[in-house]
Amino acid sequence: MVVSALVTLISIPILIGAAGAGAWASLAVGQAVGTGAAILIGFGWGTTGPTLVARADEANRRNIYLDSFRARIVIAVPVLVLAILVVHFVVDTAQVESILNALGYGATGLLAGWYFTGVARPYLFLLLDTAPRVIGAAAGAIAVLAGAPLVAFPAVQLLGVLGGVALSTRFIAGPKSRVVSNFSWTRVFAALRGQSHGVILAVAGAAYSAVPLSLVAFVAPSALPSYALVDKLLRFATTAYAPIVQFLQGWVPTGGALAVRRKIPRAFGLGAGLAAVGAVAFVLLAPWLAGILSHSEVAVSRRLVAGFAVTLLLMVMSQITGLVCLLALDRSQRLALFTAVGIVIALPSIYLGALLGGAVGAAWMLALGEFVALAPQLALLALLLRKSPSRVTA
Repeated sequence: MVVSALVTLISIPILIGAAGAGAWASLAVGQAVGTGAAILIGFGWGTTGPTLVARADEANRRNIYLDSFRARIVIAVPVLVLAILVVHFVVDTAQVESILNALGYGATGLLAGWYFTGVARPYLFLLLDTAPRVIGAAAGAIAVLAGAPLVAFPAVQLLGVLGGVALSTRFIAGPKSRVVSNFSWTRVFAALRGQSHGVILAVAGAAYSAVPLSLVAFVAPSALPSYALVDKLLRFATTAYAPIVQFLQGWVPTGGALAVRRKIPRAFGLGAGLAAVGAVAFVLLAPWLAGILSHSEVAVSRRLVAGFAVTLLLMVMSQITGLVCLLALDRSQRLALFTAVGIVIALPSIYLGALLGGAVGAAWMLALGEFVALAPQLALLALLLRKSPSRVTA
């Protein structure tokens, strides 16, 4: 994921140089909508899947993935159609390119990275999940740099993602497995019912990924380039933490209740320290990086950067507290509730922030939503750790 985000980051000056800041900002909206679509298509398996797979025996792991894949295929059709409509109505520049970008990022919801995380095989994650995406994005950026039209970037990137989906599923299912012909609506609905809490997390995650940038594009279009650029740096920063979160998701739940109780404070302390370091680094480096990536075409203020730095701190803390610690303690229902409350407060706040304060207002309201979701998670985790070890996972 880090390599993929790095390629995306490097492509920013190429795309801005070729098509201008306005067209690139439209592509960024397509990416945000597509990322939200991918989270919806993932239906929470990206959140709960690593823990499910890590706890399952070898015989059941493949079935967990195949049931998930067939269910996600069903979800993908209406979700991607909705993504196309959203981009069409929100974006007025480079529409075709932005729609293709949304489809490419949306299709990542069909990838198997969470499965490889759960089975603790990072080399397969890199080879079958990350590499095809990176190759597609890099090839598309190189094509644009060489003089190809802007549409080449999202189109080639989409082909890379679809290649990764095919390779991952083929490897997990095996050469003799009938992924499509063994389709069963009964198993699909059973798989979806099993993700009742995961889907709340998925909807919240999709909203956080897609809605803020879309709201800024709709309410304050003149502020879109600056918001989109710093938002891109935020997403890159959170992606840099992904390997740590994924490792902890596979490590913390194993070994029984007593081992989980011992591991949680270590995981939380590591996450808190790294989150603080990342927020400080973001404040110091984001303005400089924004100038380089945009060829100094997009100006970003210190207040905007500070709002996103606070958001980064809270996002990473929320991932460690919720996705690592609370899920390891089987508190997915509570985590879903807290996340839903955060999004309910965040979205109207972001709208008002963008309306009244442009990019800066939207950024600080995004941070507010993250805080509202994180605070009860911290309180619950502290309460659970004060219980006796035998009651922590009860």
